[in-house]
Amino acid sequence: MFKKVLVPVDLSEPEFVQDALKLALREVQENQAELHLVTVVSGFSNSLVASFFSESDHQHAMKEVARKFKKYADSVLPDGVQPVLKVYEGSPAEMIIRYVRKKEMDLVVMSAHHRSRMNEFLLGSVSARVAERAGCSVMLLKN
Repeated sequence: MFKKVLVPVDLSEPEFVQDALKLALREVQENQAELHLVTVVSGFSNSLVASFFSESDHQHAMKEVARKFKKYADSVLPDGVQPVLKVYEGSPAEMIIRYVRKKEMDLVVMSAHHRSRMNEFLLGSVSARVAERAGCSVMLLKN
């Protein structure tokens, strides 16, 4: 049914994505779909944060995130599953939506935090924004 499946991964909360990854893997294995994993680093896109780091520090940090992301994927995925791994900088919701559109994803599987209405208003919700604007099927898992 779905040929390209995306699972956004927050490396600061890797356990949070476990259920989403299980569902995505089922879809990938049953339909020989492509698995895409994306993680987004938000700090360096903020000019104030970026001003504290040199360009070489920035590049080193991004390489380290990519290394940890690969290590994470290798540790949680079964043998034979070759995901497309991407690391981006910026707003998580915007980068996920951009990736979905650019790569023509068919399905996004992601977990959603339970937040208070005030938290939701002040912080926004990555999962809500993705669900609203992705332009493809989005499966949200409540944790």
